[in-house]
Amino acid sequence: MKRFLIVMACAAMVFSVSAQGKKAPKVDYVNATELTMVGKLCETTNPYHRVEVANVEGISKTEAKLLKQASGLAIAFKTDASEIYVKAKYGEASTWGPYAPLATTTGFNLFIKDAAGEWTWAASKAHKIAPSPKTLDKLSQPLAIIRGLVKGEKECLIYLPLYSELTALEIGVNKGASIEKLPNPFKYNIAVFGSSFTHGSCASGAGLTWPAFLSRSTNLHLCSFGMSGNSKLQPYLGEVFGATKADALICDAFSNPNIATIGARIRPFIEAVRKGSPNIPIIFLNTIYREHRNFQPRYDKREQDRIDFVEETLAQVVKEYKNVYFVNVPNQTGTDHITSADGTHPYSYGYHRWAQAIEKPILKILKKHKIK
Repeated sequence: MKRFLIVMACAAMVFSVSAQGKKAPKVDYVNATELTMVGKLCETTNPYHRVEVANVEGISKTEAKLLKQASGLAIAFKTDASEIYVKAKYGEASTWGPYAPLATTTGFNLFIKDAAGEWTWAASKAHKIAPSPKTLDKLSQPLAIIRGLVKGEKECLIYLPLYSELTALEIGVNKGASIEKLPNPFKYNIAVFGSSFTHGSCASGAGLTWPAFLSRSTNLHLCSFGMSGNSKLQPYLGEVFGATKADALICDAFSNPNIATIGARIRPFIEAVRKGSPNIPIIFLNTIYREHRNFQPRYDKREQDRIDFVEETLAQVVKEYKNVYFVNVPNQTGTDHITSADGTHPYSYGYHRWAQAIEKPILKILKKHKIK
C-alpha cells in the first residue's frame, strides 16, 4: 500500500510539472468590427444581427430570434499569422437541433485564398458544447481555429455560426503577427431570402451553405436572410428587403409555405419589395426534391401538388410584374438520392449541387441587369 501511495504521489508531481509547462499561447486579439463584415446588408445595433428586428412591425418572436443569428455573415481580413483564434460571446438566440452539427451551430469555418485566387477550405472548429443558457460562458472561451499555417500573407474569410446569436467577437493571431482589414472580396449586394435550406440546416460547415457556395463561385456578395421554417412570403419582410436597396433579391420562398399561403401572399410580397426597390430583379427559386417523398405516397403527392401550384402561379406572376423571374431547375441536388441528411435537408454536398444547378440561370438574369 505504501509503495502504491508513493507511485501515485510521483505521478501527481509529474502531471503538475507537465501542466505548469503547458503555457497558454500568446495571442493578439482585434475586435472583429475593425475588420470587414461580409454578408451583411442592414444596419443593426448588434453588428452580428442580420436585421434590426425591433423596427419590423408584425415580426414574430421566432422570426426575430432567427434573424438575430449570424447565418451567412463572415469576417474578411489578411494576416501573416501562423495561428488564428476566435473569442466569441453568445446570446440567448442560439439553437441546436438533432441533425445540426456543432460545427455550424456554434462553429467557425475558415477559408483562405490559394495561389490561384480560389477560396479554399482551411479549417472548421467549434467548442464541443451545445448552446444553452447554462453553457454560454463556456462557449466564450478562446477557440483555436488553426495552427501551423503556411508562411506569408494570407487573405482569410471566417464564416460565423449559422444558428447562434453573437454579442461580441474577436479574431486572434499569434503574438507579433499582422492582421488587417481586407476590402470586401465580393461585388454587388444580392439579398437572399429563404427557408432552413438557405439558413443552412444540416450543412457540415458554416461556409458550406448554398448561398456561400454560390457567392464564392460567382464572386457576388450574397447576403443571407435564411429563416428556418419561416420563409413564408411575409409582406413586412418584403419591405425590409426592399429597404436594403440591394442590387437583386433571390428568394427560396416556396419551401415553407403551403399552397394557400403562397397564393395569398406572392403578390403582396412582391409589391412590398417594390415599395423600397421599384426596379430590382426578384428571382424566385422552386423548392428542392425532399427525400421523404421516396416511399411515402401521401407526402409525395403533397409536395408535388405544391411544386405544380408554384409553377402555374409563377407562370402568371412573371407576366404581371416587370423584372420578376422564376428559376425552375429540376433535380437541383441530383437524382441519385445520396445528399439528404434527414429526408428534408441536404448535407453540404447537396447544397453544393444546388448552387451549381442554379448558377447559370441566375447569372443570365443578373447580366440582363448589368450585374456581372
